[in-house]
Formats: sequence, C-alpha cells, structure tokens
Amino acid sequence: MQPIYQTRQSLNEKLIVQERQWCRFMPKLLPLIYRIHQVLPITEETNLCFSNDLAIKKLNGQFRGKNKPTNVLTFELPDGGMVGGDIIFALQTIQKEASQNKRPFMHHLAHLMIHGLLHLQGYDHIYVNDAKEMEMKEALLLQKLNIPNPWKLYPLRSL
Repeated sequence: MQPIYQTRQSLNEKLIVQERQWCRFMPKLLPLIYRIHQVLPITEETNLCFSNDLAIKKLNGQFRGKNKPTNVLTFELPDGGMVGGDIIFALQTIQKEASQNKRPFMHHLAHLMIHGLLHLQGYDHIYVNDAKEMEMKEALLLQKLNIPNPWKLYPLRSL
C-alpha cells in the first residue's frame, strides 16, 4: 500500500499515513507526537505508520502467526545497535478499543505510541514481571502528558 501522506517533522520522526481516515486526526495527532517526544524521545530511525486493520492483519499473520488485526505492531531495526524501527497503528482496532473502554481516542493512541516506543527501547510484556514493569513505565509517561493511567481502569490481560 502506498503512503497517502508522508513527511519529516522537526522532531526527525517519519510519519507515514496509509489509511486516508487518519488524515482527519492530523490536527491533533501532530501535537500529540510532539508532546510524546518531550517525555520519550523519538529517534530519527523511528517510523510511525498510520495504517488500517487489513494491512496490520496481514503483518500480524506473517510475523506473529496470528490471523487477526491488532492495535499496534512494532518492528525493531535489524542491526540491534540503534534504537529505532517501525511502529504501525491500525485505525479501526484502535477506534473500537477506545470506544469499548470509554476512553478518548487520542488518549488510547498516546498509550499505544508510548507502548510501541518502549518496545523499541527493549521493553516487553511476554512475562508477567516484564509486563508490570512496562505498564508502570507507560503509566508514568502518560501521567507526564496528563493522560489517566489506563491500567487502573483496565488491568493486565493475558497477551
């Protein structure tokens, strides 16, 4: 799928929009990315790709063996020496989750951006202790953005 919108901002992150519906969020999305960058720097080697359920379902099947869409996928750079990679967001799944959990869409998206960026820094949630550590870091960073802790409302689920 070809990008609909692609740019480099002063933060040096690369934004790729593959799903046209994301364009309506750009006025709020760009300031959100800037705010997140203030609490968790986004490296020049990081691409943020705003896609859809169909594309992410294909990637989820190909790389994780799961034939279903997910909210976000993170792919680290292959060399392992630099912090960076691709973070891909599925609009429809994110909208559905935000609605089901009665959370503002941009709050949920901020949480998923931080989640993906933490994966690029080596955090993971395969094991319970690692998941708790990652959740605490997410909650702390979201607090700095004045976004409520999602884990207080929606405790850890099996992943």
